[in-house]
Amino acid sequence: MDTGDLLYSVAGTHSPNARKIGELRAELYMKAYNLMGYDAFTPGELDFAFGVEPIIAMRKQANFPFLLANLVEGSSNQPVFAPYIIKNLHGLRIGLVGLISRQVSLGGSAEEKGKYLLLDPVETVKKLVAELAKKNCQAIAVLAHMDLDQQEKLASSVPGVHFIFSGHYSYYQPDPITVNGTTIFFAGSRGENMGQVDFFRDQKELNARFSLVPLRPQYPDHPETHELLQQYKTSLQSFVQSQARTAPGVTPRTSRGHVIVPVSPAYVGEKNCLPCHLKQHQQWTTTAHARAYQTLTNQGKADDPLCLVCHTTGFGAGQTGGGMKDVQCEACHGAAEGHPAMGRSMERVSETACTRCHNSANSPNFNYQVYLQKVIHQK
Repeated sequence: MDTGDLLYSVAGTHSPNARKIGELRAELYMKAYNLMGYDAFTPGELDFAFGVEPIIAMRKQANFPFLLANLVEGSSNQPVFAPYIIKNLHGLRIGLVGLISRQVSLGGSAEEKGKYLLLDPVETVKKLVAELAKKNCQAIAVLAHMDLDQQEKLASSVPGVHFIFSGHYSYYQPDPITVNGTTIFFAGSRGENMGQVDFFRDQKELNARFSLVPLRPQYPDHPETHELLQQYKTSLQSFVQSQARTAPGVTPRTSRGHVIVPVSPAYVGEKNCLPCHLKQHQQWTTTAHARAYQTLTNQGKADDPLCLVCHTTGFGAGQTGGGMKDVQCEACHGAAEGHPAMGRSMERVSETACTRCHNSANSPNFNYQVYLQKVIHQK
């Protein structure tokens, strides 16, 4: 099972062509999940970054259901996806319910606004618990894409939910927590661990044993999955190369010799900052920012635009990953064309500039004040 946020990252949704790249990734995931025999998928808010309807279309590629009980069509109040399924495991009937936080924002076009609504997850699951009990389910598990406090509220408010598989919460925990008799499991994010739950009966009581399986390099690639990944990389590289364009060249001038200050300045690269900012440049070379692109190369992800957007500078703004490697000066201070000759001042760096990439998914241990000391330099 998967509890969401498959397709995009917070930074990735702002990159050009992100939707097309997401479709390529979705095709890979659906084929791989079909191959693995997935039972269910509950979308998260990042999956809805470009609206509900792209996910409805993606569902057609899957051999497993998309579960989301509290996303409904506004006109009919009917669920957009299956609210639940019932799995028979060795004589045990388990109801699986999909839920998402009501506080998330659904993306999409203006035409989609108001077309789809999110209902209160607690009230939704209360009704489904009663319905599943009538269908002789001995256990009910919720795939919950919501914050931890909302999962705890769900557990404390709805008797009859035995297990919650946590989504949205990006940290993994080897030991589950129990709230009001409901066990909450945390496998983390980014596919670093697989959460395994073994159910067993102790007389009449149903219990579960949870373990985390770290997905280390010692697990060999499945031949078919490896082939799917290579096909994805080939398609992705071909698409990126077809979309790449060169950065603007010399700043245009009028016939009278007046400089035209560009509305959207170009990125000029760290070497153009060096002559005036030698000390700052030297300090930058000692930071992880100066080696950000190399980490992608080491992991075989140097062609993935959703990674490049945070590991390069100006990606999608007339630059390619290979042309503006690493997190350079302009990644934080803004594009420098027109500085200082045309009086363009550079941006002051705020915490928001950092959290575009250092978010909970990409950098779960990020602490602004601590990390700032690693990159701060004199003016």
